[in-house]
Amino acid sequence: MPVLIMKRPSSIFFLAYLLITSDYLLAQQTNIWYFGNQSGLSFNPVSGSNLPHAISNSAMIANEGTATVCDKNGAILFYTNGETIYNKNHQPMLNGTGLFGHNSAFQASVIVPVPGNDSLYYVFTADAYENSFRNGYRYNIVNTKRDNGKGEVITKNILLFAPSTERLTAARHANGLDVWVITNELNSNRFRSYLITCNGLQPTPVLSIVGDVLNVHPDMGFGAMKISPDGKQLCQTHFAESDIIYANNFFQLFDFNNSTGALSNAKKIALPSSRYLACEYSPDSKLLYITQENTGTIDQFEATLSSPALIVSSRASINASTGFYGLQLGPDNKIYITRSGFSLSVISNPNIKGTGCTFELDNIPVTGRSGLNLPAFVNDLALNTVFNYTIMDSCAGAVGFNAQTTLPGAIYQWDFGDGTTSTQQNPLHAYQNTGQIYTVNLVISSPASCGTIEKSLSVFPGGISATASYDYINRCDSGFVRFTNTSTVFPGGNFQYLWDFGDGTVSTGESPVHRFPGSGTYDVKLKIITPKACLNDSVSRQLSLQLLDIQAPPDQTIDIGQTVQLSVTGGGTQFTWTPSNWLSNSTISNPIASPLTDITYVVSASNNSGCTDSDSVTIKVRPANDIYVPSGFTPNNDGLNDFFRPFLGQGFILNEFTVYNRWGQKVFFTSKTSEGWNGLVNGIKQPPGVFVWWIRAKNPDGKIINKKGTAILIR
Repeated sequence: MPVLIMKRPSSIFFLAYLLITSDYLLAQQTNIWYFGNQSGLSFNPVSGSNLPHAISNSAMIANEGTATVCDKNGAILFYTNGETIYNKNHQPMLNGTGLFGHNSAFQASVIVPVPGNDSLYYVFTADAYENSFRNGYRYNIVNTKRDNGKGEVITKNILLFAPSTERLTAARHANGLDVWVITNELNSNRFRSYLITCNGLQPTPVLSIVGDVLNVHPDMGFGAMKISPDGKQLCQTHFAESDIIYANNFFQLFDFNNSTGALSNAKKIALPSSRYLACEYSPDSKLLYITQENTGTIDQFEATLSSPALIVSSRASINASTGFYGLQLGPDNKIYITRSGFSLSVISNPNIKGTGCTFELDNIPVTGRSGLNLPAFVNDLALNTVFNYTIMDSCAGAVGFNAQTTLPGAIYQWDFGDGTTSTQQNPLHAYQNTGQIYTVNLVISSPASCGTIEKSLSVFPGGISATASYDYINRCDSGFVRFTNTSTVFPGGNFQYLWDFGDGTVSTGESPVHRFPGSGTYDVKLKIITPKACLNDSVSRQLSLQLLDIQAPPDQTIDIGQTVQLSVTGGGTQFTWTPSNWLSNSTISNPIASPLTDITYVVSASNNSGCTDSDSVTIKVRPANDIYVPSGFTPNNDGLNDFFRPFLGQGFILNEFTVYNRWGQKVFFTSKTSEGWNGLVNGIKQPPGVFVWWIRAKNPDGKIINKKGTAILIR
């Protein structure tokens, strides 16, 4: 969907709201998600609630994969964990228990509406590793009109083939109506694609033998398969426990023909020290996101590149702070991610390469533990998979519409929302009122098909398509700034850029270089001037040029056990002290240091102008004139505070230093001041906690001194 911009702030908010709510009209059947331990999420707009928002009416407990389906208004019809189907009243559906799917299958089930039918649904299930995949792939048929509208399973546990894997997915046919269900044979590189049409499930699958055979380890039977929203590619993952010892984990990409159901052109993507579990595509099908259970990153790849080497080189690792499991594209075109907690994470702009995709950790709360995966759906949650539009002339209200289907003899019926219609496949329409938002509906039918395809979108024909934008790089030792023009203009033609640097000078260059007179804050404005005034656009940003010349405090000497107040002068808004040992906080300008040995701290500072500077301070620690024993130690092999030992003043002689655990067992003994306890007993790490120490020493006068106390082992 084109980005539409209006000049009036109130109109911008109103337009954004209309565009967001119109998106949900396209995918009402996917607006309710149930998953995990009675967790739920609703994408239906509710006054006073954010979208999506948590719901707590689920009756289902699911370890891994689930599936849900709603009616055209977004009301739940039924949902399943592969073993039980729950009706809209959150009760087991009539004849809906005892399904041969498995609660521990990663993709336990998927629901496929029968094309052209308002009450029949297929529920496909997969068995799990825990059951040796014996039950295989099965299907069930639900009639939602039975049992007074609560639904009934009228066909149950019909075998497709066995054994199965835990991988199961569904994709829209190229005609926009029928659906493919794709399965994967166990210990095999053979895939079966089953077609569901208006006449139901076609019994003979399309066979594809392609790619690597996943039979190195039993755990290769679980993982995931996903089809891209445009129906052109399939991602296959596995999660073999042995990979961490024997080999690098990999995933495979295949070309998918959504007209024939065939897979081809396998690409094996292998990366060192990676254990990929699940995958999901961006709404535009160009980017692929892969979770890793054992790392703090989510990997992003440009999936449509021509070779595995290019795909590997395109990897962008998104810092997610923790390992993740399942991903699912939502009806709002965001990707939601679970790590079996009490919240979901989200990628808000998944079409954007790199960190611009905007990963947000744990920002969608849910009422129960989320489980290892999210509900499965047919692959067309992404918008505009049937039709889209382009604003040809926003001043004249000219909009070009485009529809796609392979239905033979397709008939197109457009309703442009202004009282006019068209039967062309790709009409060009001119709106008289360019300041109004219109709901455009498209119905595609065919004499050869029993069903129709229906889609709707909100269109703002007066959207400004000249968008001003820029970035800049400045040198902090001068007023030298290089501007990069990132504006877009549609339609093209004669236009010019006008820069106002806020210091009394201007430029008409596309990406100028400018030297400012000195430090200060400047309002830099870029304006796009077009032949039509309604297309003009501008952007203003504050540029702060502030030089940095920071100074750490002077070097000093302290007695062991004393603290030092550190501070930074000379500007800066962000600070980092290294190393962080013995500091109260390593990211503020004035931490407190409590070193036990000589140390040099380096402080790095930056400001909002992008300027950086650094300085250092050395603190020398005088040995004790008495006996000093630290209150804790951290044996993490970082070279600092790794050993627990006493510090004796000059002339003191150590006779005995002993450490006991909480049960009175001796864990360490020495009579040498150079030796300390490393937190191990017989090579085994001791757990964190409190330990008791006892010391016996002779002072310079020959007097025997006994001391005891406690210390904390921190890991």
